[in-house]
Amino acid sequence: MPIKNFKCVVSYKGTNYYGWQKQLDQATIQGVIEYSLGKFFGCDVRTGGASRTDAGVHAFGQVFQFKIETGIDARGIKSILNDILPPDIRIVSAQETDPDFNPRRNVRKKLYRYLIYNRKLMQPVYMDAAWHVTEKIDVKKMSELLPLFKGKKNYFCFSSSGTPARSWEREVKSIKIQRNGPWIIFDFKGESFLHHMIRRMTAAFVFYSQGKLTYQQVEELFEKQDRGLLPGAAPARGLYLVKIIYGKKITERADE
Repeated sequence: MPIKNFKCVVSYKGTNYYGWQKQLDQATIQGVIEYSLGKFFGCDVRTGGASRTDAGVHAFGQVFQFKIETGIDARGIKSILNDILPPDIRIVSAQETDPDFNPRRNVRKKLYRYLIYNRKLMQPVYMDAAWHVTEKIDVKKMSELLPLFKGKKNYFCFSSSGTPARSWEREVKSIKIQRNGPWIIFDFKGESFLHHMIRRMTAAFVFYSQGKLTYQQVEELFEKQDRGLLPGAAPARGLYLVKIIYGKKITERADE
């Protein structure tokens, strides 16, 4: 039987998991997927993911890949996994792809979304889905900061203390902020992001709107390598990995 390389898009609710990356003593998305593959195929199956989402972070379009010697097609892989996986992890699509496809290579853009629920009272059903901010947020005022995030910047102050990075320089391709009733929606596009970077950027916008940071202080976040200048990060529960966009077409042979 041939060795096939499968590319899968997975959606998950991250509330009950300690992030994407497999860990020995914690339940993770990757760990559960590899356990499910191993349970069916009867052997260890290693997966590679496109993005290492944190504990509590959700996804609509995480991408992972694995190789296996099998006669099963992509449609079968999707069906098998969704039969075994818990209901808070769902395979959205599966396809057989080029043998050398790696989900971390050739990523052109990643789209992340952050949701804030901005009212005094929050419906309990949204508790794991958004950051509840009771103090009124001025979206127009937050938009004043957008020019500061254009071009390549040093995002050291927007990263976590445990971030393993060769360089703190990143380029955020676009940031869109909009309000829809009580919901404030941030859309971030970029090739790559540092650990906690989006959550700390979101917090900076909110703190500025609330008068807890001045425009000058936000400017200084790019100039001074002192994480203490930013008083906190937005919680993980409001963050979603929406989509991974690749720079070249991937050969598709089966199921969508």
